[in-house]
Amino acid sequence: MSVNLQTPIDYLKGVGPNRADLLRSELGIHTYQDLINLFPNRYLDRTKYYKISELQRNNAEVQVIGTIVGFREVAQKRGKRLVADFKDDTGMMELVWFRGQKWIRDSINIGKPYVIFGKTNWFNGKFSMPHPELELQEEHEKNLRSAMQAIYPSTEKLSNKGITNRVVTKIMQQLFLETKGHFVETLSDSIKGELKLLSKSEALFNIHFPKHQDLLSRAQFRLKFEELFYIQLQLILKNLIHKSKIKGFVFDKVGNYFNTFYNEQLPFELTNAQKRVLKEIRSDLGSNAQMNRLLQGDVGSGKTIVAFMSMLMGLDNDFQCCLMAPTEILSVQHYNGLKKWCKTLDISISLLTGSTKTSDRRIIHENLENGNLQILIGTHALLEDKVKFKNLGLAIIDEQHRFGVKQRSKLWKKSPSQSSQREDAKIVLNRYRTARPSTYKLMKELQQENKKNSTEAERILWESLRGKKLDAKFRRQHIIDEFIVDFVNLEKNLVIEVDGGYHNLKEQQEIDEIRTLILKDLGFKVIRFSNEQVIADIDSVLNSIGQELKSLPSGEVGGAVPPHILVMTATPIPRTLAMSVYGDLDISVIDELPAGRKPIKTVHRYDNNRLKVFKFMKDEIAKGRQIYVVYPLIQESETMDYKDLMDGYESISREFPMPYYQISIVHGKMKAVDKDYEMQRFAEGKTNIMVATTVIEVGVNVPNASVMVIESAERFGLSQLHQLRGRVGRGAEQSYCILMTSHKLSNDSKTRLETMVRSSDGFEIAEVDLKLRGPGDIMGTQQSGVLNLRIADIVKDKDILEQARYYAKSVLKLDPSLGLAKHKVILNTYRQMSKYRNIWNYIS
Repeated sequence: MSVNLQTPIDYLKGVGPNRADLLRSELGIHTYQDLINLFPNRYLDRTKYYKISELQRNNAEVQVIGTIVGFREVAQKRGKRLVADFKDDTGMMELVWFRGQKWIRDSINIGKPYVIFGKTNWFNGKFSMPHPELELQEEHEKNLRSAMQAIYPSTEKLSNKGITNRVVTKIMQQLFLETKGHFVETLSDSIKGELKLLSKSEALFNIHFPKHQDLLSRAQFRLKFEELFYIQLQLILKNLIHKSKIKGFVFDKVGNYFNTFYNEQLPFELTNAQKRVLKEIRSDLGSNAQMNRLLQGDVGSGKTIVAFMSMLMGLDNDFQCCLMAPTEILSVQHYNGLKKWCKTLDISISLLTGSTKTSDRRIIHENLENGNLQILIGTHALLEDKVKFKNLGLAIIDEQHRFGVKQRSKLWKKSPSQSSQREDAKIVLNRYRTARPSTYKLMKELQQENKKNSTEAERILWESLRGKKLDAKFRRQHIIDEFIVDFVNLEKNLVIEVDGGYHNLKEQQEIDEIRTLILKDLGFKVIRFSNEQVIADIDSVLNSIGQELKSLPSGEVGGAVPPHILVMTATPIPRTLAMSVYGDLDISVIDELPAGRKPIKTVHRYDNNRLKVFKFMKDEIAKGRQIYVVYPLIQESETMDYKDLMDGYESISREFPMPYYQISIVHGKMKAVDKDYEMQRFAEGKTNIMVATTVIEVGVNVPNASVMVIESAERFGLSQLHQLRGRVGRGAEQSYCILMTSHKLSNDSKTRLETMVRSSDGFEIAEVDLKLRGPGDIMGTQQSGVLNLRIADIVKDKDILEQARYYAKSVLKLDPSLGLAKHKVILNTYRQMSKYRNIWNYIS
């Protein structure tokens, strides 16, 4: 009988409740499975046994076989230290303990051979080893032994409580003894054969107890590949299932708005990249499925015109469109840019932000609901409950990483239900089943698996619900959208979930919250009970459900059809990160700048070159150009020697005095109206210099601005420097970016500055940024769940990630339902993951 790897860690011999609590809180180890996946940070070579006479005075880690011949206590400033004389047939050394002395004396057998391991010191003409690892030689030879000793992740608290690396190694040995080293295979024979991979059991043994370096490398490759393969499989399958739902408006014609603009009013020739992306979007919009596409494009690559032409396709099919931007400045810029095109096409367009007057809001709300308003541009204000469209068909989100999951999902319910009758819903469901039967089949198999593995609490509740105790019909393990819910009453759209112990985990609670929110957006009320509540008092649980049923109106099966979604970003995302974080989205890339754009010349200058920089700025202003000067701080910091905004503004005002020069100042602490006023003055050419913080990172478009001076450039991240540089170079004239720094630069700062001077390719810059900062810092905490990898590193293991995605795609192309016999092992593993990790419960 095989050991169940979901067994709580408390039950492993040598752990017990106290150690289990510490392992849970410090390392997140709850089960045998978590322990087996606690992979070492590094390895020590334990192949060699030194003689005392061979030791070198180099403070190295060594292991020696010998015997302890006696103890003595030596007084020191505070307390005493315990010293043991340890000898082999070539000499003598000392072992030293500063704490735990009584336990050491009581547990060590004088005269018996021991293997000791630790760092050596040379002191008073003698070698010593403080706090060595000790093991009787006979035990040492009996235990699972490897040439390379694993060093596991730890914390100060674990060390202080006596859970040392040696203790972790011993409980890992115990786990291998209990399982006999046999673990269920998770990859198909064909994949293992093609890549010459170790089996799962061999890989796990050699990651924890490697026999030699070659086997360790092969074990690491196998486990990294597996981890990345299943992440890709989840993301690609999620995309397939998303497309199979047939929940998208069909834009089946390209009509008058699009053709008139393209043939008569397009202000410039589209690049090949823009044409390619428009074709991809057009294909999505006519496909019967909701578009879920990420549009990447460097600063100035022409994403806005692609977004506008996508909206024209929506308008040609009698749908409304909206564009949501993260800041008022950016939404105003979008509005002003699109307004002139809309005017010539006789398209109604409005702007809605936090500053919009109440009287204007009322008109916007009314025109949205009656369909007279065709395009709405705005900020988070678009998400307010009062904002309702008559028929929103396309929602575009700019700089989407600045919006949370909850905010983005609110767009899903901005249109009234298109499927209000039960018969309509049946037609939709039937099309869902038949359009891509393989992915629907997989959902059905997961549903059956969940029914077979229902918990005691679920069985108790189902008996009551099935017995019509509440006089209402419920279904169990029912598919709604991309979820399988525990119980649902479709008449009232009431979902009941029964939560097990793992729902107490913070990570799982976040997933549950998102799941509940999405179900709510789809028109369902969700209530939750714990296993304990159901088992202890089923009558109270039924009473609560009954009260909810009474309070709810009869639901409409089908719900609102969500608009197509196009998310845009001017922050290039490295390919490896895009595959891991956005692998379930279709991705379009505009990787070509419009013709006629001159590359921005970027230079690095030190503070002592400032007078030359000022002269250059004056020469550019004399040519009629405008200049940005950007600072990292608003007020002076005592701890950091960086130029601050106010000090900089004063020094620039002295160097560029009125009335010869006009200067604007903009920062985040200003009122929106003042900020807009200053921005507008600069945009209209009334001021020569804009002194600002990074609020202009995504801001006004001023083609006449040709110089970007970034003060204390070492303080900025690479992507931020690249975004700031993108504010210039928008006109026909040569533009410049000057990176000002002190002489004190860290190695990372030097790399960032050298990269900026060398390259203007946003994707190359993003790759360097990823290497410097790591994926977590770049994506922020929102994406931490996807990037919480146990062994793989998407920067260092880029090639393995590429392979994993290739194989995941190949498997699903051949067998989307994973129904073939050769893929049974992959399907079983996938089911286990959906059971314990709730992979369905997140959205892009």
